[in-house]
Amino acid sequence: MSEQPEALVDAPRSPGLSPLTRAGRVFVRPVEAWQGLDHQVQFWIPLLFILIFNATLMVAAYHRVLVPMMLDQWDEAVVNGQMQPAQVEKISDFFANNPAAIAITVGQQAIILPIMLLLIAAVVWFGCGFVLGTKFRFRLALETVTWASLVRLPETLITFVIAWFSETFKGIHLGLAAFLPEPETPNKLHTGLAVFLDALGPFGVWYLAVAILGASALSGAPRRNVAWVLIALYLALAGLFAAVAAAFSPGT
Repeated sequence: MSEQPEALVDAPRSPGLSPLTRAGRVFVRPVEAWQGLDHQVQFWIPLLFILIFNATLMVAAYHRVLVPMMLDQWDEAVVNGQMQPAQVEKISDFFANNPAAIAITVGQQAIILPIMLLLIAAVVWFGCGFVLGTKFRFRLALETVTWASLVRLPETLITFVIAWFSETFKGIHLGLAAFLPEPETPNKLHTGLAVFLDALGPFGVWYLAVAILGASALSGAPRRNVAWVLIALYLALAGLFAAVAAAFSPGT
């Protein structure tokens, strides 16, 4: 009687990490931050933390920074004949004195931010799964992007601190756009170039490096190949965001 073949068994899974341990490794040991994500679904944890972090800062800066900026923008619209003074007075009172205005402002960011992360995850998924031909699921791309995004929280905090003391977000650049001379009058080219150069700042490069390590670890592709693909896609995405910012900015 012939022997029966041994039953196939699943390969042992790598032990997972706690969210706190993983977050710490993203900052100090990013090569080791991805262990267990092949079977652990944790992308919602950094996403939720980022949303709460940003919402807290926005609420804190709302009356000191955001409302004055909106008022200046509406006053300029009145001068340009785009809005009526009565209309500006009505909406100014709402955004300055109604708590619902804070909820609307924070709620908009709570919608936009996840959409942006989903878009970036789709780009990473395309790069590693399609261009490099690996078995890289979208969920793993989302894990990569959300956990890597934690390294941009210091950039967000610094931006809000500067805005708190200057009472505006205008002119704040933590990337290469800090070396870009400010034009006498706003123009679309300057706006687009500033957005693109800010993406090449230290926090942007740090974020990209962590994302490359994560995508390589979770896709199994060589780091060099992942780096070439993601750097090219990152620059293309930065160019797209710069073009959109330029298109919707004031000036010629």
